[in-house]
Amino acid sequence: MTANNNNNQPYNTIEQDDEIDLKRLLFLLLRKWYWLVMGLFLGITGAYLFVKYTPDKYQVNTSLLVTDESKGFDLENLFMDGMMGSSGIASLQNELEFLRSYTLNHQAVDNLNWQTFWQKKNLIIWNGIYLNEPFILNKSGEGLNPAGIPIYITPLSETEYDISVDGEIKLEGQNVKIEFSEIAKYGEPFRNEYFNFTLTPKENSSDLPGEWYRFSFINKSKLTTDYLKRVTTDYGKESEVIKLSVESTEPLRDIHYLNELVRVYLKLKLNLQTQTQKRSLEFIDSQLSGISSDLTAAENTFTEFRSKNQIIDLSSQGSLIMEQLKEIEQEKSQMQMQLDYFKNLQRYLGNIQSADQLVAPSVVGITDATLNALVLKLSELYSRRKVLAFSAYENNPSLILLNQEIEQVNQQLREILVNLIDNTQLSVNTLNLRYTRINNQLNNMPEQEQQLINIQRQYELTNEIYTYLLQRRAELEISLAAAIVDIQVIDPAQFERLIPLNKSPMLILLIGAFLGLLLPGVLILLVDLLDNSIHLQEDIEKLTPLPILGNVLHSTDKSELVVIHHPRAPITESYRTIRTNLQFKLQDKQKVIGLHSVQPGEGKSFNATNLACIMAMNDKKTVIIGVDMRKPRLNNIFNLANTKGLSNYLAGQSSSKAILQQTEIENLSVIASGPIPPNPAELIERPAFSQLLEELKAQFDYIIIDNAPVSRVTDGLITSRHSDLNLFILRYGVSKKAS
Repeated sequence: MTANNNNNQPYNTIEQDDEIDLKRLLFLLLRKWYWLVMGLFLGITGAYLFVKYTPDKYQVNTSLLVTDESKGFDLENLFMDGMMGSSGIASLQNELEFLRSYTLNHQAVDNLNWQTFWQKKNLIIWNGIYLNEPFILNKSGEGLNPAGIPIYITPLSETEYDISVDGEIKLEGQNVKIEFSEIAKYGEPFRNEYFNFTLTPKENSSDLPGEWYRFSFINKSKLTTDYLKRVTTDYGKESEVIKLSVESTEPLRDIHYLNELVRVYLKLKLNLQTQTQKRSLEFIDSQLSGISSDLTAAENTFTEFRSKNQIIDLSSQGSLIMEQLKEIEQEKSQMQMQLDYFKNLQRYLGNIQSADQLVAPSVVGITDATLNALVLKLSELYSRRKVLAFSAYENNPSLILLNQEIEQVNQQLREILVNLIDNTQLSVNTLNLRYTRINNQLNNMPEQEQQLINIQRQYELTNEIYTYLLQRRAELEISLAAAIVDIQVIDPAQFERLIPLNKSPMLILLIGAFLGLLLPGVLILLVDLLDNSIHLQEDIEKLTPLPILGNVLHSTDKSELVVIHHPRAPITESYRTIRTNLQFKLQDKQKVIGLHSVQPGEGKSFNATNLACIMAMNDKKTVIIGVDMRKPRLNNIFNLANTKGLSNYLAGQSSSKAILQQTEIENLSVIASGPIPPNPAELIERPAFSQLLEELKAQFDYIIIDNAPVSRVTDGLITSRHSDLNLFILRYGVSKKAS
């Protein structure tokens, strides 16, 4: 209840500050305490259900050490590293691309041979049950058994179960709806248009009813893609360690997957490392196959010629010529083989399709260290590119880097091969000249000895080549048997190394409690922010500089005269406080108090009557005037007639004595509003109203004016000019701040 002395000053408002009023915030929260309690309960309950029914999540990981033990510490490898500009980081990135390749991951999935994915329902959550499936499922090759569509299994008894499907599959580019629910028997094939399989319980079937299960047939391509998205790879910046990890709710399944992926990766690496040796071995085998036949034929020809001509040994001159020719032919054969290799290698360079035909130079007796290292390097790069190309696009940084490295090796090989071909061709020409000169000496010998020398020379040459190839074959087989992959598994994926990812249950409960309090708290503050009603005395103090005479408690009594019926109630004490404050506000000979409100329902008439009563109880002659002639209420409150009242007096129809009514309350009189006139505002503006107040001042100590709401009509504004003190009634939760 605010007061304003009638000194014709406007009702100025004061500026609101932006500081947070903690007292106000606390009041707002406590006023809606039941919201907070409900939010706290829901928050803790939600957190508890989350902890109970959310499956545990773990990080499954494995780590690999990338080494290069096959190279060792030698000048050749140091030279190659410097020449190729290779780096540990680039090597690790290449290995990561291997591990991320679709081909490698699909091979791991294929090796594991997973057929189905089973889950069990826990209240509303479906949890995976890898290797704990209660059924054995046997697929029939005759059924379609589409992958990816959930199949729900509900055990009904020891012999029967309910099977239902409701989903879509894509067949021949069209979406096909599958929906059915049937009863099937354990151990008997379940067949329909789409499925054909047999379900058999693993354990006692009497324990199964009451549980819910579902499974789906696995699409290996989709599962591979899923793992490619889930598995994360990383490598140490200062080390040569590769780490693989995956977040899992079925850790055993993903442990098996990561370990199988590493096994396939190591096998592929070993194949890549020994690919050149294997191709060399195939090349030697193909050469041995042809030379073996030539050797047998030469041996038979040599034996038959000696027997037929009865020649056992050559003459000393013949032996010397034969040795020289054999030596020249052996060198020439070796040189020609090397020359053919150089030319073939020159044609293969830059041709990816011919990459699989690269053979190590050492197989044909080429001992050039640089050439051997470059060819081995090129073979390894082509093998890496072949694997990487399965999963990487042409603009993939690793593939671009690999192509650049291949082109560098090709360029270096081209430069080396030009010199090698020229030098080898020169050596062949020199051997041809020597061969011609010695062959001329052979022509001077007897014909029979010439034939024997040629036959024996051909046999021994073929035999030496055959022996050389056998020796190289044995060396390659030993090399393959001793080959080990240059990757070491530091820590395989295993249960002991699982990293829990779930938050602490206590922490989740605390978060739930915090959110349970925060959300309703924010809602309360948001509602208050949007609410234009006055709820606290501070709201009034921020909006106006007018003094507040007092606060009246809320009344639950049916009677509106609470100070009369409950003189000792707290609400009555609040009116006594207001009465005391009014005595300090009113100056000498000031008696007229006007009560106003902005809108109906703010308690203006209730406060006017009780204020008048509390004045009368203090032995002060008090009169209350019902100026609200549009909606009269005073007569009903005091059970008085409204046939004559203020409207009659202002219209000149009655005297002041005729309209003045004494109530049952001592010292309290009432002037009712009277019959509702057509023009209340005009009547109040007549001099008669001022004249009435002057008459009443002579008779009463206090005059209380109960006005109409100022927002609806101007009646209250007119009477305020006649009041010594105007009181505004503001009701918490009803009165608006912007009024």
